Amino acid sequence: MGIKAKPLQVSVLKDRYQTSFMSPRQSRHQIHARRFVPFNKLVNAYDGFTILPPFLSQDLVHAHNRIPLGASRMICSFESDIPRRFGLADDSLLYAAMMREISSKRCRRLVAMSHFGKRTALAALEGRPEYDLLKSKMIVRHPNVRLGTSGDRMAGDDGSKLVATFLGGHFGRKGGCVSVRVAQKALEKGLPIHINIVSSLQMGESVWLDPTEPDFFAPYVDGLDAANITFHQGLPNAEARELLGRSHFALLPTFGDTFGFSAIEAMAEYTPVIGTRACALPEMVSSGNNGFLVDLPVDENGSWVRPDYTERGTPEYAEHYRASIETLADEVLAVLESMIGKADDLARLRANARRTAEEMYSAERAGAAWDALYERVAAEDIDQPVTLDPEKDFSAPESPDYLFR
Repeated sequence: MGIKAKPLQVSVLKDRYQTSFMSPRQSRHQIHARRFVPFNKLVNAYDGFTILPPFLSQDLVHAHNRIPLGASRMICSFESDIPRRFGLADDSLLYAAMMREISSKRCRRLVAMSHFGKRTALAALEGRPEYDLLKSKMIVRHPNVRLGTSGDRMAGDDGSKLVATFLGGHFGRKGGCVSVRVAQKALEKGLPIHINIVSSLQMGESVWLDPTEPDFFAPYVDGLDAANITFHQGLPNAEARELLGRSHFALLPTFGDTFGFSAIEAMAEYTPVIGTRACALPEMVSSGNNGFLVDLPVDENGSWVRPDYTERGTPEYAEHYRASIETLADEVLAVLESMIGKADDLARLRANARRTAEEMYSAERAGAAWDALYERVAAEDIDQPVTLDPEKDFSAPESPDYLFR
């Protein structure tokens, strides 16, 4: 009988909501959630780095979005930019320090949470001398979720009245305004469609894609009173997932999302997703199979084509945003209308949504993959350059289409 390998000691940052999606929820190793210095509390531009307490007993550090300065062996996962700059100049000492850390042999992998995130990061690094080195360390691993255990709550439903649920703190950017207009348009047409909206209603100046024109969002917030809308300003995660599971569709008609956790949480509860053909959504949604993608003009990286960020306060930006809301609402409503009473199609979509979650996003599969990566990184010679193994250092699929061929 073989000797069981000693578990590794892995430090992860005791950080934000995202870290739970981009680290093992179950592991054969000892995962330690470590406190760290949140320099962004002093200056927002300092969000991209941190330091950990000294003298920790650890085999490696896995940090998400923040670069742990001075870590002896590390994996850095990220959303869409590495390093996170927030306005830091190329010639700033801090930016140079972060670049040195991730370029060093101590940084063994750079793990993007999506192919969209990897493309975005590489576009930002284009022209830098470190470009090829950093690209050679990059792989893509999608976020993970625990699969729901309640079965398909909508099994046997005839689809004669549809329920769709939007979840998103950023009310405008993630598609809350679109969802309000879907409900209003459905009401005008007399369609049996009910919309749940769960949002803390963050909008405007603090949200990077939103227009800043005064009162722009007022009509959409007022629209939450529509007879076919149920509004929650917040729900515990378990209740939000229950609501998703009791919906025919999850709505994520987003203008920009580095991933979209509500989409995979919905699929973990058998619920198909209606989202935009932008950013990372095509990596989750196979249109017509486990949900539907509606069109939004995007560039070569997948980002929404819009007026420049510096024009957010102009009438032109506001009008572009408003017109885009209307177009998306019409497209989403057309999808919903086409599915009314289609019990067999709804059942197929739900089965496929769950299959997608099981095959691509389950915590069990992700935990095993992270564990294997931790073991390889812990065993590597820190004095040698990083060399990816094409088989073991695999990247997540770019689309779920392969599941339905």
